[in-house]
Amino acid sequence: MKSRCLLYLSIVSLLFTSCDDWLNEKTYTFVSGEDLIAAGKYNELVSGAFNALHYAFEWGNYHQIVNFDTDYQTGPTWAFGKIGAGNFYEDESTNNFYIGFTIAVQRCAYHSYLIGRMKIDESEKNNALGELAFLKAWSYFNLVQFYGGVGLYKESVSEGASMSLPRSTVAEVYEHIIEQLKFAESTLYAAKDPKFKKGHVSRGAAKALLAKVYCTIASASMATGNKVSIRGGAPVKYVDGNKVYIPEPQRLTFEKEQVSGYETFDSEAYYRLAQEKAKELIESNEFGLFSSQEELWAYTSRNGKEFIFSLQTNANNPKLSNYASREYFGFINPAKNNIRDFGFYILRDHWYQLFDEGDERAVWGVLHRQPFAYENNRLLYCYYPAKDSLKVKAGTDGYQPTDILRYDAHLYGSKLKKFSQISNPDGNRSDYNWPFIRYAEVLLLYAEADNELNNGPSAEAIKMLELLNKRNKSKLVSELGALEPWTKESFRSYILEERAKELAGEGVRRFDLIRWGIYLQTMNAIGSVDENGVIKRRERRHLLLPLPADEVNTNKFIEINNPGW
Repeated sequence: MKSRCLLYLSIVSLLFTSCDDWLNEKTYTFVSGEDLIAAGKYNELVSGAFNALHYAFEWGNYHQIVNFDTDYQTGPTWAFGKIGAGNFYEDESTNNFYIGFTIAVQRCAYHSYLIGRMKIDESEKNNALGELAFLKAWSYFNLVQFYGGVGLYKESVSEGASMSLPRSTVAEVYEHIIEQLKFAESTLYAAKDPKFKKGHVSRGAAKALLAKVYCTIASASMATGNKVSIRGGAPVKYVDGNKVYIPEPQRLTFEKEQVSGYETFDSEAYYRLAQEKAKELIESNEFGLFSSQEELWAYTSRNGKEFIFSLQTNANNPKLSNYASREYFGFINPAKNNIRDFGFYILRDHWYQLFDEGDERAVWGVLHRQPFAYENNRLLYCYYPAKDSLKVKAGTDGYQPTDILRYDAHLYGSKLKKFSQISNPDGNRSDYNWPFIRYAEVLLLYAEADNELNNGPSAEAIKMLELLNKRNKSKLVSELGALEPWTKESFRSYILEERAKELAGEGVRRFDLIRWGIYLQTMNAIGSVDENGVIKRRERRHLLLPLPADEVNTNKFIEINNPGW
């Protein structure tokens, strides 16, 4: 931890929120830890720790790190020229990502120490400690996936820990993550407990994250040589010097690589743990699926039954809001004659072509028509995708015959309606509750583990995924299996693709490509650049982000950065 982080580590500088509502900020100045212990202000300490999540959202850093460096994300080169092109070193977003989670780790450790000394109701104390343990585990889970082994703080700097620690191994970091989550699982309120408050994490959140951690370890440690398929490849070809789009992604099969740092784990054992934990959560009936994509992403569904762990935001507070919605979905701008402004970050057409006809995630979930310019006293509308041209000509499905096909970097691709669940769509900071973990992912994790353990999917795994099929109006897994019987390899690839479709824009695609050991193969199959000129070619050094230069330069235990940086 660096000196520039110290401001955030001092208890007197923290902004704490009231126990009734995390988002109604109440400021305490020059309050010591002893004062908080005496006053029993445990809720303020929990909220102060979770507010660290906003550090990487305040200026839009988090979503860039987790989404830009993937195969399906694209946009203008001015937006993707750094993270999106693999230029990670000393980028503000990569540094802020690291700093934000290290701040959260420190707060969790110190605030747990303070709450542990409070004389308060035992169940409330244990729940508070469980929330902090969950956040600490979540923070380390992000750090270890993006940076590899990091310094492991069992206690905070404020309690006397050294500001500089040697890097622990990946295995040691995961050991601590699992330890923290098991503690959280044993102390947190269940989501149906009368004492549980919406917007906080529950016992089910700990189970869900454990299942995700176990699946990550299991897939990453799986031996080199296992095969995984994706749909992608080059987006364009050149005919007589002219660029021609390749609308259909190609089926590509790769041999996965065992991920460095995960060699000591037993893949099968961790998949068994993942399956057990996911099943526990499913059978608890604490969470469930919404009936449609439209209901799922409605503003009124925030913190509803499918959202296990989400960012908590407030549009009226710049420090508790973000720009994510504006950057992905855009907004109708009255100052520009009501064109749709911003929305520069899109999903590539190859992603859109993954969907079955009628799948709600493509039909409802993607913006198909938008006003993009104002000329001669009228709005001009463009449409997406190109294959809808007959509908445009006929003026059906909401299109007009005057709609135009545009291939601009931010107009030909998928703008996701999931980013529209905000209260004030005016282009300013929004109260978009970023979905860190959804129940849909738990079903996918269960099916992934089941497939690997049973040499193909069981009837139970198929049943789980068909809950998603029916909600999304996509082809049933059982029907696909009747056409071509599932194998372990084909079902593994199906789940990976379903994750790309269901969790698009939610920050999991890069994780998935890395943990399955096919990141380099997938990115390089696109070619040097995608259809918008965004550099997609990657080298081995891109498997991890570089540590901030300050961390390397001032930590006496770190002599070199991550490989290649």
